[in-house]
Formats: sequence, C-alpha cells, structure tokens
Amino acid sequence: MKRWLTAVVLVPPLIGVVGYLPSWCFLALIAGVAAIALEEFFRLSRGTGIHVFRVAAHTFSLLLAGSFYWSPDDHSAIFWLLILAAVTCLVLALRRGHMLQETLPSCGVTLLGLVYVSTTLGFLLAIHNRPQGDGPSWILFLLLTIWLGDTAAYYVGSLLGKRPLAPRISPGKTWEGAIGALLGNSLAALTSQVLIPQIPLIPRVLLCCSLGVAGQVGDLAESAMKRGARTKESSELLPGHGGMLDRIDGVLFASPFLYLYLRLIGQAWLPVPMP
Repeated sequence: MKRWLTAVVLVPPLIGVVGYLPSWCFLALIAGVAAIALEEFFRLSRGTGIHVFRVAAHTFSLLLAGSFYWSPDDHSAIFWLLILAAVTCLVLALRRGHMLQETLPSCGVTLLGLVYVSTTLGFLLAIHNRPQGDGPSWILFLLLTIWLGDTAAYYVGSLLGKRPLAPRISPGKTWEGAIGALLGNSLAALTSQVLIPQIPLIPRVLLCCSLGVAGQVGDLAESAMKRGARTKESSELLPGHGGMLDRIDGVLFASPFLYLYLRLIGQAWLPVPMP
C-alpha cells in the first residue's frame, strides 16, 4: 500500500514538471534528484569504508547538469568537467597526507558517483531539451517503460517467482520476475502510442524491451552495491520504495541507451517534410 500511496502523491507533480512547466523546472528537479542520489551513493561507499570528496562531487554534479541543459547536443564540456573533477579529487587527496592509502578508492568512488548518477541523469536533460521539441514525451515514455517493468517484475516475482535470477546479488529477484518485467515493458509499448506516435508498434516494443533490460541491469548493479555495503535500501526517503537511488536505478542505465537511440536511430522515424 505504501508503494501505491507514494506513487499517487509523486507521479502527478512529476508529470507536470516534465510535460507542462518551463524546462528550467526540470533542470531544478534533476539537480535535486542527483544531489539526493549522490548522497545515497556516498552512504553506500561509507558502508564499505571509503570516504569521498562530497563538496567537490556536488559542485561538479551541478556543473554537469548545467552543461547538459544548455548544450543538449554538444557534450564536449562533459568530458572536460569529468577530467577537471578527477584532477580536483587528486589535489584534494594531497591534503590527506596521513591517509594516502585512501587516495585511489576515494577519488575513484567520487568519480564513479559523478558518472553513475550525475552524468546518466544529465542525459535526461539532453533528451528533454531536444531541438525537435518532443523531449518531454520521450522522458515520459522512458519513465512509463521502466516503472511499468518494475511494477510487473515485483508482482509477478512475488506471485510466481521460484528460480533465483542472481542469488548472490539479490536473492529476492527471480527469472519469473524478469520475464514479468518484459511483459510490463511490452505493455508500456502498447500504451505509449499517444506519447511517441511516430514510432511503429513493433519497433516500439523492441525499444521498450531493450530499455527494460537496461533497467534490470541497473537494478542488479545497485543491488550489488547495497549488498557490498551490507544494507537493504539506499535510504528510507520514499515509503515503500526505499531511497531515491532505489527508485531511479533502472532509469540511470536506461537513459544513456535512449539518448544513443535518439541520436543514432531515432532520426529515421522523424516525419519527412513535404517539398
């Protein structure tokens, strides 16, 4: 019940921010989500004994969000920001002269957080600000695909799950739940005609299932990190869902996939202008 109550409270405002409010509102949302998810990621790292450069990470996270927002098609600044972040972490590590053994893990985990959380969420900003003007529809399509897959996996796995999918990483996940997730992804393809009518049904089903597989891999990746940190949830922020990272783990892996699809393949489905 808590899962549904949380969804009922949060989904309508989310739709409003994505589809109806000015784009800077979506920027503010992504920046806030990234800050919360980064903190949860760093909490997991502390569970393994690794301490990160939090202030530097949050500063670069904001810079990455701004770069994706103002330059949705040119991401050269992202490359230089990540290099600058690496140099900054190494310089900060010099101040820990008595803890030199933490230099490599601290810098590595800080940079991983910026790539795993901030950069992948930044792709949502790039998609949202597509010059074609259909970015909000693609964001809603992505969220619908991932969250219908998650919901189907949860209920199918709870009712029918018998064969473990990855028992050492997440004992509760089953092959039956994974198949249920693909069914949920297919349902998203059938119900998303209003969002992306330019994509025919069969390619849309294939796209949804591909995004769903990416989302399931993202879910397993976060589960592995939680298992390593000996914790069940990234936090207790969202009743019935766990933390922010627990809620968006699939989106983090699926957003770069969708971005690449739109850059490399999605142009083929754009309407051809009349001569």
